[in-house]
Amino acid sequence: MTKDFSNSVILPDDLPAIKPSEFNPIDRKYLKLIFIRQTIAWIIMILSGLLFFLLAKEDLPNFLPWILGGILVAIYCYSIIITYISFPYRGYLIREKDIAYKRGLIKFKLTSIPFSRIQHVELIQGVIAKQINLASIKIYTAGGSSDDLSIPGLPIETAKQIREFLTGKISSDE
Repeated sequence: MTKDFSNSVILPDDLPAIKPSEFNPIDRKYLKLIFIRQTIAWIIMILSGLLFFLLAKEDLPNFLPWILGGILVAIYCYSIIITYISFPYRGYLIREKDIAYKRGLIKFKLTSIPFSRIQHVELIQGVIAKQINLASIKIYTAGGSSDDLSIPGLPIETAKQIREFLTGKISSDE
């Protein structure tokens, strides 16, 4: 009962290609959600800085708050611009045997998870996301939390469809 062992070489030219045009874009409303989150975080930081300067006013030079405030505004503007420019590079792809999510402009990341490794799928909606009918899909894998995948910025109906599809795939594999 010995089968012939085979371990052929696969050349890079023979690998299947993933075309960027195949990826489904993330809903544009998610960009609005990102901007809201960033703005809230920056307002909290700026208010904390103002409180610090008000409490320590006598010990610090008068120009220091203006310099630090200018730096914070520049960093905030930079983060908004980078977020806006990098947003079109986000997308998800569902294929016959796996699901993939790509993102990033400065640091590109493509994560692909085969259906056979999926343990369970969760639909998540935050307070602000619920108001604009967006959700995230969180896919838990057998490999631990570092191998999990989250796809944010999906319309709620699409997120429900993906969740049901993936749940059906993992239950049919058992």
